[in-house]
Order: sequence, then structure tokens, then C-alpha cells
Amino acid sequence: MSPHRSGNASRQFNRRTLLGSGLAVASLVGLAACSTGARDGDGQAPTPGATASSSPTDTFPVEVTHALGTTKVEAAPQRVVCVGASNTQDFVAALGVVPVGMTKVAWGGNANGSTDWFHAKVSELGGQTPKVMDESDGVNFTDIAELSPDLIVAVNSGVTREEYDRLTKIAPVVAYPTGPWVNSWQDMQRVTAKALGRSAAGDELVSRTEELVSRRSDELGAAKGKTFIYGDVSQSLGFYGPADGRPRFFTELGMNLADAVKDNITEDQFWREWPRERADELTSDLFVAAAEDDAQAEKFRTDPILKTIPAIANGRGMFLTDKQDVLSGYSSSPLSMPHALDAHIPAIKTTLGA
Repeated sequence: MSPHRSGNASRQFNRRTLLGSGLAVASLVGLAACSTGARDGDGQAPTPGATASSSPTDTFPVEVTHALGTTKVEAAPQRVVCVGASNTQDFVAALGVVPVGMTKVAWGGNANGSTDWFHAKVSELGGQTPKVMDESDGVNFTDIAELSPDLIVAVNSGVTREEYDRLTKIAPVVAYPTGPWVNSWQDMQRVTAKALGRSAAGDELVSRTEELVSRRSDELGAAKGKTFIYGDVSQSLGFYGPADGRPRFFTELGMNLADAVKDNITEDQFWREWPRERADELTSDLFVAAAEDDAQAEKFRTDPILKTIPAIANGRGMFLTDKQDVLSGYSSSPLSMPHALDAHIPAIKTTLGA
């Protein structure tokens, strides 16, 4: 059983506390670049994961069905542009293809507008750093067109029908499998692999990454099976639903989404605002939320309304202050997963006293 702590003992985590092992991010991603293996909790050598195919194995043309239509890719893509969240380019690079352009990772990215694991993979492949496109005001059609792509990958994006139609005038577009922002990393990896003519490699990447998560999740010990709520308290009080990448990551670790969430949100709804006066109804073993920095985490811990959330009141509020750590979990991919596991597993165990 997890010991109760006072509300002031709610944990806040940054890279220093989350990655107490001192394992460098670059080494993690180096392992992930051609494999989804990572350091086992017992310190054993990494288990090799799926090696991405360096060339297509499918016969072109290929047809890819997604939420916005069916896209025919006539030949093996040579100039891929990625639109959307950070794992979009991960899915491409994990298959041995370096995109020529990608959306800037504005939240949680490194100084290059990318992520450490993606940068490591590009370096390993010996590829040229992709052009980083600012899409803070929407899809950057001008930059995309100037890159002369032969494929646009938007599997984790909010591209609208109008934007999709406009993008198809530039190059074939592969959109999200089922809907904007609500797809599993497994489905997005497979759709990307099919578009690149590497279906078998995509299936293998998914399989090996799932094996890694299953193996590493055992490190949670008594925390495995506990209930959680992944909330957002930065502006208004609310929580993410089962379709969002944040809860998906925690459920893949073997934790259970709290009934307070499941009973109050639809399966295809990624977010719901919750009345602050009913904060005490958000019952779970663990409450997780991102914070901009330690000062904001402290503010959340001591907020008179948030302190009525049972997990926070009992010292089981987990506030994540390293944005790239947060990003690695909710924008999961075979490249980010080793980082995500090393960041979150120790934090969960510490918070729950497991």
C-alpha cells in the first residue's frame, strides 16, 4: 500500500529527479535509433529492438487509408515533410527515412526546435537536419511547398479537411488514422510505414516497442494497477480522456484510468474541463499534471481548490516540470519511448511510495 503524505509533500519532478540514474538522453536515443531496446531496470545490457528497413520492402504504388481519405503513393518517397506533433517525424525517422521538413517543436523541444531522440536518430542515419517550420499560426503552406515534397505525413495533427485539400495540391498527404489528436502511436507508426513502403518494418517496430514497455512496466512494482488522472490545472481545471496520448501512456504501463474520468468523458474526447467546486470528486491514487517550473508546481500544490483533489491532498500529486520528459510520454513513438520510461517510472514509484 502506498503511504499517505501531507498535501505539501506532493512531488514535483524535473530532469534531475526523474532521471536519477544519470543515464544520458543521447545514449537512450542512440539505442532507440535502430532498436526499441532500452536499459533494463536491473542494469542489464539493452535488448535489441526492431531494426528499421533502410529501403522499401512493399511494392509501389501503395494506397493508405486514413480519416480524410485514401492516398496513393506512386513511388518510394524521397522528400518527406512532416506536419503536426513531434512524434510525426519520429515515425518517419524510426524507419530509416530523414524528412526534409518538420513542424517546430515549440513546447518541450530542444534549442533546435526538435527533440533529443529525433536529433540522435538523424545523426545516426547521417542525414541532413530537416528544415524546421513554424506553424504557430497554422499549417505553413509556403515553407512546405518550397521543400518540394513527394509525401506529406500528418498522422498526428489537427489538419482540417480544407487544409488537407490544399496540401494535396502540393504532394500526396497521409493524415491521421481515425481523427485529429486521438490516435494511438501504434496506428500512426503503421500508417506511416505503409506510406513509406516499409510495412513489415513498421509492424516490427510496434511489436518490439510494446515488448519494451511491457518489460519495463514491471519496474513499477506495487504502483502497477493503481488508478490515475492526468489533469491540466495551468489555466482551468480539467482532465485528459482515454483517447489522448497522456493517459494512453500511463495505461500502457499497466495503470488504470480513474472512474472519475471514464464516467465523465466519451472515448473519442481527449479533454474535458471540470468545475473547480467539484475538485474533490476527482478521486484516484495518482494525480498527474505538467507545470511550467518549480514555482508553478508549488502554486498548484498549495492552491486551496486543488488541494481538495484527493490524490493531491494525500501527497500523491505528481507535477512534471521538464517539458521534454512530458513530451516523450504523451507524444510517444518508438524513438521517444526509452526516454519516457526512464523519466516516468521512477517518478510514479516515488510519488506512490511503491
